[in-house]
Amino acid sequence: MNPYAEYENVIPLIAPVDTGATAIQTPFVDLKTAHRLAVAVYFGVITTSSATDPGPTVTVVCSTAATTVSETEIAFNYRLSTATGANSFGAVTAATSAGVATTNTDDGKMMWIEVDPAVVQAKGTDKRFVSVFVTPDVGATVTVVGAVGFVQPRYKGATMISTT
Repeated sequence: MNPYAEYENVIPLIAPVDTGATAIQTPFVDLKTAHRLAVAVYFGVITTSSATDPGPTVTVVCSTAATTVSETEIAFNYRLSTATGANSFGAVTAATSAGVATTNTDDGKMMWIEVDPAVVQAKGTDKRFVSVFVTPDVGATVTVVGAVGFVQPRYKGATMISTT
């Protein structure tokens, strides 16, 4: 028996990819059977055309369906790691619904995002799907990013209920 599989539902959301200056969105995650959702957004190389260009902006949206038809941006909490190879994260920080702007020096850092299902429900009782957007600045030339979701299910089991 695998106790890890019974505790968390791990969802590959974005395979590592260079999006350049193009926004990328994770698939929607269904929170119907979830106590909570965390998303780890991992930044690889971030290169911009100017040293003053910002890094990508990360936003979280909720929707009534697994589509962008009725999405609403929501507030969330996050922590930003130090460089790759260090087990050190900054303090928990509240992000507004406008998201978090990173810097172009956040290469090799991970952003740990916590989504509170109560915040999603407050946007509408029929909203239960969540997605994360990573939007590079227009001056971005390279933006390597990947993401993994971690759902804590209400009911633990060896076979996970689909959340996508």
